[in-house]
Amino acid sequence: MLVKDWMSKKVITIDESDSLSEAINTLKRNKIRRLPVMRGEKLVGIVSDRDLKEAAPSKATSLDIWEVHYLMSKIKVKDVMTRQPITIHPQASIEKAAIIMYDHKIGGLPVLDEKGTLVGILSVQDIFGALINITGARISSYRVAVVLPDKPGSIKEVCDYMRKHDFKCVSILTTKEGVPDNQRKVIIRFQSEKEKLPQILQELHKNYKNVEFTED
Repeated sequence: MLVKDWMSKKVITIDESDSLSEAINTLKRNKIRRLPVMRGEKLVGIVSDRDLKEAAPSKATSLDIWEVHYLMSKIKVKDVMTRQPITIHPQASIEKAAIIMYDHKIGGLPVLDEKGTLVGILSVQDIFGALINITGARISSYRVAVVLPDKPGSIKEVCDYMRKHDFKCVSILTTKEGVPDNQRKVIIRFQSEKEKLPQILQELHKNYKNVEFTED
């Protein structure tokens, strides 16, 4: 799965010389949480709803409403934006995008092509959408997790055991987190006739010690 398939291609931006008031109104009007900041056709920053809230006068201010509006009209987006924002290429994988967002604790990535042109924006919500899709979580199915030896053919082996009783694989995920060395946990989401489900589980329990079953 690539960034280009999940990013929002209709990107709402703001100019660096626009006011704080305009940025806040743009976020509210479009129900979004961040704005790429432009200088002409060039991306020069990004501003989030948190940046704007921190820069705006507190509700406890002694200023009257006209003074607040005047102050907010004088503060420019370039004064509060994050400069040189982290970006990603449209051909990058969704997994890479997720790692960048997680490691840097950010909620969105502007997407730039090889010419440096802004072609999209990828949000945490887009990552969630890709995760739901790749796991098949919306498909009515069963879910089983099995700890296997980390060796060639081990995943095929567990699928062969299940195939004896007619199952349809929806998705397969695997991780080494939280399991002993030289092993891996495999999570298989599958469909099966209800009457054959006990046979599948019996087959797995017979051949593996750690089997977790969930019916979503």
